[in-house]
Amino acid sequence: MSAVALSRDFKRLWAGNSVTEFGSQVTMTALPLIAVARLDADGLRIGMLQGLYLIPFFLLALPAGVWLDRAARRPVMVTMDVARAALVATIPLAVVLDSLTWPHLYVVALAGGAMTLLYDIAAAAYVPTLVPPSALSVAHSRMNVNRAVSGTAGPGVTGALAGVIGAVSVLAISVVTFLASALTLASVRGRESPAEPPEPRDPAGATTTPAGRDLIGETREGLRAVFANPPIRCLAVHAALYAGALQLATVSSVIYLLSDVRVSPGWYGAALSLGGVGGVLGTLAAPRILRRSGYRKALLGGIVFATVPFVLVPLATSVTATVVLSSTALFLVGAGSCVVGTSAMTLRHLLTPPALHARMNASYRLLPMAATPAGALLAGVLSEVTGARNTLWFAPLALLASVVPLLAAPLRNLRHRNEVPT
Repeated sequence: MSAVALSRDFKRLWAGNSVTEFGSQVTMTALPLIAVARLDADGLRIGMLQGLYLIPFFLLALPAGVWLDRAARRPVMVTMDVARAALVATIPLAVVLDSLTWPHLYVVALAGGAMTLLYDIAAAAYVPTLVPPSALSVAHSRMNVNRAVSGTAGPGVTGALAGVIGAVSVLAISVVTFLASALTLASVRGRESPAEPPEPRDPAGATTTPAGRDLIGETREGLRAVFANPPIRCLAVHAALYAGALQLATVSSVIYLLSDVRVSPGWYGAALSLGGVGGVLGTLAAPRILRRSGYRKALLGGIVFATVPFVLVPLATSVTATVVLSSTALFLVGAGSCVVGTSAMTLRHLLTPPALHARMNASYRLLPMAATPAGALLAGVLSEVTGARNTLWFAPLALLASVVPLLAAPLRNLRHRNEVPT
């Protein structure tokens, strides 16, 4: 029996995280549906909603990491759950009062993104405080299962229920899940001991009075935890390349399947669901793969499945064959990417001092968050100029380029799990 299975506190964290991840997916799926139904939204407005939700992930990540390395993470997570429940509840209230406006939805998207960012960074840094290093891969695997299941089930459930009871009523699910998560996390018995901030020093090196914190210095420590640590730096560069290339592949796939081949929305949704199933299975398999193969082989093996199958999407010439091959590709990509993600997250935490976990996680997000919109924009341009199918032939090559950092010497030397300090 794993150490995770023996940890009641981790079980409660896992349970709370599962429902809050689902609530987040329901909220972000329902917002555009509400905007269309209630405010007659166009594509630009919906794009602004998504953009406002993502802005905090880029602008606030570093200061959030600095703060969370000096704060108790569990109370922050509870507070963010309660705050998100209150924030989401304002939308049905505004609909009842016939006062829903675009600024209201924009505020919900922006504030909701900021709260989700704080919760995510706190949760990632909280896991290593509840389990020993030997169980960290299992713990991260189970947390990533929550994300994979929610990413698959959340949009589907939201879309189905919205057609029956309306998108506004579906938001009640989000409110309930956020509150349920807060209650579950509040029941965690273990209490953290937040790290004390280091005593500030003047430029000459003499210790000064602790009149305040060196926020710039602490931010630099978080950046150094990623970019001055060769294995983590390799993982960060890989994550950025993969995030941009994945958007290139995903956006061009959407254009090709829905506009060119004209696959029905139902079949397209089924293909996406298979991708989520692959993600769940890959996440569950990751700890066993790590034990048997070590980090480098797990990363390289996972990246093969996370990249090459996209070649299948433009191969077919009929609608039926396109659906079958696309579903197969998304299943394999989902499995491979989750093996890589779980392996990388575990390795990052093992190679970083606990006092830097939140800042490391925040700094690590910067490159992928910058690469994601760039990849989506490039996909739109290439699909317009050369066609979506031709773009899909190029996408696997771009995805494969992300393997280069994984072949670098710092990761090549980590052949076995016991070579990683625990």
